[in-house]
Amino acid sequence: MTQQLNSLGKSALLILSNTIIVLPFMIFIQIAKGTSLLALLPFLLFYTFRMTGVFFIRGIKTRINSYSLLKISLYAGLLGCLLGFMGSFYFPFYTLSGILLGVSAAWLPMSNTSVNYYLKNTNQLIKGKTLVSLLLFLALGFSFVLSPSLKYPLFFVFYGIVYLLSFQLVGNLDNYKVDPNDLEKASYKYLILFALFFVCLFLLRSSRLLANSLEFDYFIFGFFFLVTLYIVATNFFKNKIQRNIPRKLSYLTAINGAVGNYLFLFCSLYVAGFYGHQHLFLQFYLPYVLGIVFASKIKNLLGNNVKTYSLIGIFLGLLLIVFSPLFALGLFLTSLFKGSLNSSLTQDYESTINIVEDKRIWVKYTIQNIGSILHQFLLMLLGSLIIMKNGLSIKTLFVITSTPIPTARSIELMKSWNLIATSLIILIIIAYLIYPKIVPLLKKSK
Repeated sequence: MTQQLNSLGKSALLILSNTIIVLPFMIFIQIAKGTSLLALLPFLLFYTFRMTGVFFIRGIKTRINSYSLLKISLYAGLLGCLLGFMGSFYFPFYTLSGILLGVSAAWLPMSNTSVNYYLKNTNQLIKGKTLVSLLLFLALGFSFVLSPSLKYPLFFVFYGIVYLLSFQLVGNLDNYKVDPNDLEKASYKYLILFALFFVCLFLLRSSRLLANSLEFDYFIFGFFFLVTLYIVATNFFKNKIQRNIPRKLSYLTAINGAVGNYLFLFCSLYVAGFYGHQHLFLQFYLPYVLGIVFASKIKNLLGNNVKTYSLIGIFLGLLLIVFSPLFALGLFLTSLFKGSLNSSLTQDYESTINIVEDKRIWVKYTIQNIGSILHQFLLMLLGSLIIMKNGLSIKTLFVITSTPIPTARSIELMKSWNLIATSLIILIIIAYLIYPKIVPLLKKSK
């Protein structure tokens, strides 16, 4: 009986790990309707805490291990679902829900991955039931087709049930052992990153949703200050942030984060501006989620060269996105091979012996999120340059990307932005692939 309950909890936890970033994002962006900052706070706080939570937990003086962090994530998410349900009747509760679910989204996937590797290494890994996971996923999807008056409360009820089921497994893992000397101490560099990234992301997302060009200017200044600070920190201080990670692995992890941000942020904006908001589910969410679901299957078929083949697969998917009408297929392929690359990177971090075992995945998510956030900032800068080149204002960019029905102007803008944004990712991948071949040639020429 206990084994069956643990399997049920494993299925629920698998659903949470794979949907905690996507589904609450979809709900809170729909809730964020209005022209005031208060109306947008639930989405803004969910998104900013989701992106920056890893820097906060690594910056404070704590003795929390991955198992403890997983339990905290589940408690935060469960309370967030309860407050989200109450927000259907009193809107300010949505704001608190956004904070708690954002924290859960930041910590749950990485802590769950760390715990899973511990269970695998100690021969305690429990398999979930595919049918149960499918039924839970369908129940969550069912809530999205309902009217807003039913959609929001039912989603938080269903998601809260998934959180409750997950406790069945986590409650039986109290034998998780970590050497106390391996637990991290405070690192104020991460707290600084948390504060700077949080402010920049908040300004960026609020300026777009409020069509406020002044806030966007503040974001630009903050971004350049952040880049300058990062260059100074990495070149003049000996204790570099991620000194125990090989440079090649660190770069590939940052690329993984950049591709993830490209898929989730740019592709959703592109579909909204080019096809219209009513096409978001079929053109974006469905191929994106299907790619994540089938990534583990394709990874097993790629043999020993998972990273190279994954990058080639991502490259082909990007070509379809930018040079053909098969956008959804290109998005699916990019998401599919990005998922296989992510899984391979996770294995690499788990075998990195010069980082304590409990914190290896934490380091991966730190570097990955840095790549994702920096790409997001660069992406919005490119979009603003395209707009200004055409003699339009930044506010026009915000209006175009927020209009439910595409216009001739939004379609034209998205074509130009797609070409530049996708080409940027393609060039980054090509540079990574050819870099090992160029370095020996450069050394010989000397």
